[in-house]
Amino acid sequence: MKKSRTKPVAAAAMILGCGLLALFIAYSTEAGKEAAFLDRTGAAVIWGLPVAKLIFNVAAAGTVGPLALALFALPPKGRAFSKALALAGVSAVLWTAAAAVISVLTFHSLANLPLFSEGSGAIFVSFLTDVDAGRRGTLTVLITATVALLCFGIQGQRAVAVTAVLASTGLIPLALNSHAAGGANHADSTVSVVMHMAAAAIWIGGLATLVLLRRTLGTELLAAVRRYSTLALLSFLALALSGVAAGLTGIGTIQGLASQYGLILLAKTAVLGLLGLLGALHRKWILTKLESIPGKARTAFATLAVAELAVMAAGSGLAAALARTPPPTVSQAAPAQVSLRVPGFVDVFSSWKPDALWIFLCAVAVFLYAAGVRRISNRGGHWPAYRAGLWFTGVALLFLVTNGGLRVYQEYLISAHVVTQMLLIAVVPLLLVPGAPLTLARLAVAPRQDGTIGGAEALGATLRPVLHATSAPYFAAAGLAAVMAALYYTPLLDYSSRTQFGYQGMALLALLSGCLFTASLARAADGPGPALAYRLVTISAVAALYAVHGWALAQQADQLPDSRRQEWLITVGRPWDQPVPAVVEPAGMAMWIIAAGTLLVAAATVLFQAIRRHDMRARNRSASERIHDLVMSSES
Repeated sequence: MKKSRTKPVAAAAMILGCGLLALFIAYSTEAGKEAAFLDRTGAAVIWGLPVAKLIFNVAAAGTVGPLALALFALPPKGRAFSKALALAGVSAVLWTAAAAVISVLTFHSLANLPLFSEGSGAIFVSFLTDVDAGRRGTLTVLITATVALLCFGIQGQRAVAVTAVLASTGLIPLALNSHAAGGANHADSTVSVVMHMAAAAIWIGGLATLVLLRRTLGTELLAAVRRYSTLALLSFLALALSGVAAGLTGIGTIQGLASQYGLILLAKTAVLGLLGLLGALHRKWILTKLESIPGKARTAFATLAVAELAVMAAGSGLAAALARTPPPTVSQAAPAQVSLRVPGFVDVFSSWKPDALWIFLCAVAVFLYAAGVRRISNRGGHWPAYRAGLWFTGVALLFLVTNGGLRVYQEYLISAHVVTQMLLIAVVPLLLVPGAPLTLARLAVAPRQDGTIGGAEALGATLRPVLHATSAPYFAAAGLAAVMAALYYTPLLDYSSRTQFGYQGMALLALLSGCLFTASLARAADGPGPALAYRLVTISAVAALYAVHGWALAQQADQLPDSRRQEWLITVGRPWDQPVPAVVEPAGMAMWIIAAGTLLVAAATVLFQAIRRHDMRARNRSASERIHDLVMSSES
C-alpha cells in the first residue's frame, strides 16, 4: 500500500517543484525591485502574490479541465464522470482560497502595508467595495465558491455545461486586474489573456484528470485519451495564438525581448514548443500503443503525461512570474498619435491588427469544414464545390474584417466602425450561410452513442434550437433590429471601440444576428404565395430599418470620443483622400450602400429559389400526369 502511494506522491512533488523553481528563477529579479518600493509589506506579500497566482492557475486548471473532460470525453453514467466532478469541486475550493489570498495580498501591495497591520481591516473592507481591483477580487471569490458548491451537487451534462461556463468566467476578473487590461500607455489584451488562461486550464486540467482516472476508466481510457487529444490540439492552437498576441502587445518592439518581461516570454515560448513535441508523441505513439497493447501502454501514457505535466507546471510558474512583471510598454512613453485620415481601399489590406480570438475561430472554421468535406469524399459522397468556395471566401472576408485595416480604423473613425458592423451583419453571412455548415456537419459527424458531447451533440444543443426559434424571417428581423439598437444606442458603441471585450461582443452579436436573418431567408419558398410574400416584406422592413439607422447617423452631431479622445464625425461627405479634420465621415452613406447591395442580392436569391422550386414542382407534376396517362391508356 505504501509503495503504491510513493510514486504518485513523488510525481506530484516533482510537478509542484518544477512550477515553484521556474517561478523563483523568473521572478527573483523583479522581487528585488519590488522590495525597494514596497519596503513595508515584507517578503510575505512580495513572494506571496506570485505563489498565490501559481496556485490560482493550478486550481483553475483542476476545476475547468475536469469539467471540460467530463463533458466531451467521459460517459455521464460512469464512475469516472462522478470522480471528475469531485476532483473539480476540490480544486474549486482551493481556487476560492487562492483568489481570497490574492485579494488580501493585492490590497497590502497597493497600500504598501504589512500583513495584519493595525487599522488595515477597515481599509481592506473599503478596498473590496470601492476599488475596482477589490471588487473584481470579490467577484472572483464569489464565482469560484459557487462553482465549488455546484460541482458537489450537480448531475447531468447540462448542469455540467453551465458550471463549466461559470468556471470559465472566473478567469476574467483577474485578467481585468492585470496589466493586460491596458491603459493610456498600454494596449488592451484582456481577451487574449483570458483565452490563454482558459486554453491552459483545459489542457493542463484535462491531462491531470486523465492521469488520476486512468485506472477507473479501464478499457474506456483509449476513447477518453483520443477525445482529450482533440481538446489538447485546439487548446495548443489557442494557447499559441493568444500568447503571441498578448506577448507582442506587452513587449511593443523587438528591443523589449531583452527586458525581464521579454526573457520570461521567451522561456514560456520554449516551454510551449516542448509541450507541442510531447503532445505530438501522445497522438502518434501513445494512442497507437493504447489501441494495440493497452496494458503496457497505460504505464507509458502515465510516464509521458507526468513529464508533460512537469513541463506544464514550469510554464505555469513562468506565467505567474510574468503576471507580476511589468511589460516594457507600460514604462515606455505614450505611443505617438496615429495620423488619422479616412482610409481608402488599399488601407484595408495594408494595415493589420491581429486578433487572437478571430484568428483561432477562422482557422478552426477552415479546418473543420475541410475535414468534413474530406470525410464525405472518403465515404464516396459528394459535396458541392460552390458551397465550399462560398464558405472559404466568407471565412477569408471575416478574417480580413476582424484583423485588417478596418479593425485598426474602427477605433478612430465611425465610418470604419459602421462598415465593420455592416460587413459582419450583411455581407459575411451571405457567404457563410450558403456554405451549409450545419448540413455538412450532419453528414460528416456521426452522433455519439455513449452520452458524451461531440460535434453533432454540441451543434444540436446550441445552434439548431436558435435556428428553429428564428426560422420565421420576421422573428429573425426583429432580433436584427434589437441588435442594431444595442450596437448604436447603448454604451456598447463606445465600449466596442475602446476595449477588446467590447469589440468581441459587438462582432459576435453582429455576425450571429446577420447569420440568423440570412438563414431564415435561405429556406426556399415553394413559389408565389404567402411564404414568398413574407420573405419579401421582411426584406423591405429590414431595408427600412437600415434607412432609418443610416439617416440617424447622417443627422447626428459628433459622437462620444474614443479612448484616444478623437472625435467621431458622423455625417455624410467626401472626399476619401483628405485628412479627417478637413472632411466629415460617410458613415450613413456606407450603411445605405452596403445594405442596398446585400438586400438586393438576398431578394434576388429568394425570388430565384421560389421560381426554381415552382418550376421543379410543375415539371414533376407534369411528369406524373404523363405517367398516369400512359398507365390509363395501357389498361384500356
